Amino acid sequence: MRNFDFHNNKVEKDKFSNAIIVTGEITNLGGKNYATIAGRIVLFVKNTPISNTIFTVNGLQSGTTKSFEKVVDELDYGQVGKDITHHEIYVESGF
Repeated sequence: MRNFDFHNNKVEKDKFSNAIIVTGEITNLGGKNYATIAGRIVLFVKNTPISNTIFTVNGLQSGTTKSFEKVVDELDYGQVGKDITHHEIYVESGF
């Protein structure tokens, strides 16, 4: 069974555009090495999902931590950034 931990997650304005960027770290707590991990980020305003996007992390060896970032181009930070109340991040698949 896969065992991952997400930490140091941030949802903020991208430095180069008005888009939202999600950054953080993923730790592989399991005993298997992965060439690629596909994760999903869901952003919410109250209980309503406003964005659902996939990101990848390459070369996640057992016991290691890697940083990730995903620019969410379809959302304008000025319009919804301050309204985001929470987010979910999880691994969908790995190989």
